[in-house]
Amino acid sequence: METCNRVVSEIMPNAPRVLMLCNDRQIDRRILLQADSLEEDGWDVTILAMPADELMGTDDRRVRRIGAQTESTARKENRVLEAYGLMRRHLPMNGRLMRAMKSLAWRFLVDHERFYLNLFLADGLQHKAQVVVAHDLPMLAVGRTLSEAFEARLVYDSHELYSEQEFSRGQRASWAQVERRHIQACDRVITVNPSIARELEARYGVAEVAVIHNAERIQPQTERSWYLHERFGIPREHRVLLFQGGFSAGRNLPELVEAMALLPRDAIHLVLLGDGQLATGLQRLVERKGLAARVHLHPAVAQADLLAITASADAGVIPYQPICLNNYYCTPNKLFEFMAAGLPILASDLPELRRLVEGNRIGCVGDLSTPRAIAGMIETFFANGQRLQHWREQLSVVRQALSWQQEGERLKQLYKAFK
Repeated sequence: METCNRVVSEIMPNAPRVLMLCNDRQIDRRILLQADSLEEDGWDVTILAMPADELMGTDDRRVRRIGAQTESTARKENRVLEAYGLMRRHLPMNGRLMRAMKSLAWRFLVDHERFYLNLFLADGLQHKAQVVVAHDLPMLAVGRTLSEAFEARLVYDSHELYSEQEFSRGQRASWAQVERRHIQACDRVITVNPSIARELEARYGVAEVAVIHNAERIQPQTERSWYLHERFGIPREHRVLLFQGGFSAGRNLPELVEAMALLPRDAIHLVLLGDGQLATGLQRLVERKGLAARVHLHPAVAQADLLAITASADAGVIPYQPICLNNYYCTPNKLFEFMAAGLPILASDLPELRRLVEGNRIGCVGDLSTPRAIAGMIETFFANGQRLQHWREQLSVVRQALSWQQEGERLKQLYKAFK
């Protein structure tokens, strides 16, 4: 890809520019994949994001960090960021105490729009572009301001139903007001699945919200890897059920671990691959339940290495619960990572998970709300070897149709109107 990008810049020195705005420190792979596809189609892409964490790896060459080249006037905002950085080292990101403290900060210390405008505007003005992309709701007011300053097109990519997360009532109302105030100014609205697209259309009267799934770029399938079996000393005839992603509150992970103690068979293992504030608590729970032989924690790995490890499991699990409307409509990255790796999927019975998993006959959905219910679903899931094989065969087709190779082409078509 690096060679391809150099060729593009040499052949097209005046390539149209895209400025992507990201309010996260860790750049979501959705953003990076979109940048790849647009560069393939001749765009010059810059990603402007929050300051990086100290332990974060080397950035993608397209990423610029706010405050790196301009003198920030956002003194109050920077103090809030520093305090937040200290808190997130010691508190679960989605835990009750962290949510309460963030709610108080938004209510009494900072205004949603002004906070991000003060942080991003000076840096953003240094990157004039033909198209400005607001990746998720916190960037929408910034994106609108920059697009008007540049006389550029504005794209809003809603990665989730942002205002319907597990916020306080006041926060939800405040974020919804921000969305309502700016969404009509967008030249194109994109989101991650049909349910959220319909919700945005109904709430704000937006026509034709486009869906670009959070798909993964697939590679040719190779022989079965036994990496996880070998790493944890698991017999090859035993099944490995994999959860991957952040160990965050609200993802039903303690219940998933407790379910393993209720399984009547020892031939099923659970691997939790990732990191987060719950990691220590989950490890203690494993030890307390005497599950160290069947529940294994694997540290997070680089995105470039993830799918090779994912493919060494026998199935993937998504135990999310509908604790808010955003979770109810979720299609998390791991769903498409499991597909790309060819893993049958066990998921909670939520609308989009049902549509993609049962609708494509690549696994099953059901009640994953309690340890006993989860244990029953896991036992049933692995009980029928013929059905497992059918799901794997179906995945060989579905992984092609729901790949980034396909979604990226759809994205390119949307942006052709802006050239």
